[in-house]
Amino acid sequence: MIAKDYAAPPTADRFQRAGNEAEKQMAFYLKRAFGDDPAVHIFHNLRFEDGQDAAQIDHLVLHRSGAIIIESKSVTSSVSINERDEWTRQWNGRWTGMPSPVLQAKRQAEFLRKQLGAHREELLGKALFGLVQKGFQAFVIDVVVAISDQGVIQHRGRLPEVRKADQVVDRVRELMREQAGLSSLTSRDPRSKDWGITLKPEELTRTSAYLRNAHRDQQSSKELERTPTPAHRLAEPLDRQAATEVYTAVGPVVAPRVATPKFAPATPAFTCSKCASERLEVVYGQYGYYFKCLACDGNTRIDLKCSTCSGKLRTRKSQRQFFAECRTCDTSKLYFTNPA
Repeated sequence: MIAKDYAAPPTADRFQRAGNEAEKQMAFYLKRAFGDDPAVHIFHNLRFEDGQDAAQIDHLVLHRSGAIIIESKSVTSSVSINERDEWTRQWNGRWTGMPSPVLQAKRQAEFLRKQLGAHREELLGKALFGLVQKGFQAFVIDVVVAISDQGVIQHRGRLPEVRKADQVVDRVRELMREQAGLSSLTSRDPRSKDWGITLKPEELTRTSAYLRNAHRDQQSSKELERTPTPAHRLAEPLDRQAATEVYTAVGPVVAPRVATPKFAPATPAFTCSKCASERLEVVYGQYGYYFKCLACDGNTRIDLKCSTCSGKLRTRKSQRQFFAECRTCDTSKLYFTNPA
């Protein structure tokens, strides 16, 4: 059954549109396979928040014996995966490195397990004659990466977690059988001593309802850039002030040692120097911080200068947020927040 249907977020970015098409394709395959099965709950575009942390799951398959996270990737050319699980992608005839979507999906699985575990008392019953609270520590959450049907996968070694989109359903069914086997009391799988629980039907229903209610929508990056900071939220620029509050879409973050702001009030819109996409994240490399494009995997220099002294600004990282700091003028301002 479809517990949360697919809905593509509006965007003017052609690379994001391609990503939406890949997710729509995968959603179609999952609906055709499990749409009428009440024992299998399908979710699309799930996003959870935990304080300033968040996780976006493209597709989630939930049943009584486990869950499968499916990460969709739009690939119109080729991806290559070596024996060390390092990913490269072909773009305009060139091969460039890219973050591993398998590791990305595994981080989402860890986030999901943490969220479920925090609500175990309301979602699960008790075991051992009602004396011990059940938990999600042994609940199996597997991951699969879905590559667009038109893409080509080149790899060396085993490739259990990556499939073409039209092959994902078969892999999901395999994983569901394995998860049910681990949960069986007669299982001979050595992993079953650490993994495998079976939710009761009412526990599955409560867990499914919790996931729907815990979902939080997020504005697109363009909408966030165009949303002005409310005037009543701006910190007053007093030199005696020890800190100023910098507001973002996720709430206030206190930045120490801040004097009167010397920057323009509007956050600049950064784009990829290769494809002009705004889907970027800040990463650290051999020569310092730079922008990595999530659309074409291209690299773009971060070259920020102080509007007062024209000096080069230093980047300071705080979790997913990045601040531009001028040591000469003793100023600091949030200039970018990495996507979850």
